[in-house]
Amino acid sequence: MSERVLPLSVQDVSFSFGNKPALRGVSFDVNPGEVFALIGHNGAGKTTLFHLILGYKFARRGRISLFGKTALDASSRRDLGYVPERAYLPMEQSLHSYLKYLGDLQNFDSGGLNDEIERVASEVGLQAVVRQPMRSFSKGMLQKAMLAQALLGNPRLLILDEPMSGLDPDARAQLRDRIFRWKEQRKSILFSTHALEDVEHLADRILVLDQGMQSFLGSKGEWMETAKGGGR
Repeated sequence: MSERVLPLSVQDVSFSFGNKPALRGVSFDVNPGEVFALIGHNGAGKTTLFHLILGYKFARRGRISLFGKTALDASSRRDLGYVPERAYLPMEQSLHSYLKYLGDLQNFDSGGLNDEIERVASEVGLQAVVRQPMRSFSKGMLQKAMLAQALLGNPRLLILDEPMSGLDPDARAQLRDRIFRWKEQRKSILFSTHALEDVEHLADRILVLDQGMQSFLGSKGEWMETAKGGGR
């Protein structure tokens, strides 16, 4: 039997900014089709961990692998989509123009790229405004635009940094529904949040970071039992 390839594996990872530790001995895996929540206070190390996975920074100790390849190899992230907490978008461009630019970077053929842009715009509900400049978009629409760019190429792993931040209740419900659909499609989702109700609704497993160290790793049921005892 062939060894199972995990979408993401983080093993004994540590990172420091100069003499200041940001992560200390963090280890966890994300399984296919799993929704995995990362929680912790500001400064706990969540963003640093995301940057290590994305290749923006490099671990001083430990190993990160994506689909069996080391994160030191840029090709390991070909099947990864990322939504940052803040939307960094070329606001004067249309969503179609922006997605075409990203698709060209991924070497889509022109015919296939137009079909892919239509697919992702439709999936996030922006097909009617895909050719409008993004400066005309509401905050919720900009969040959907970030989801669209992350879905380009149909990645199997999605990393979402505070994806519910600033969304109104309807938009939050829509995003939760999308995450459930992605899970049904066997996509893996790693998301960070400060909203514990999102963890309770969405997560299969949870990692809690506290000052760069993992203070909890386990199932949602185990996490909720810990919370009842005052350990959340």
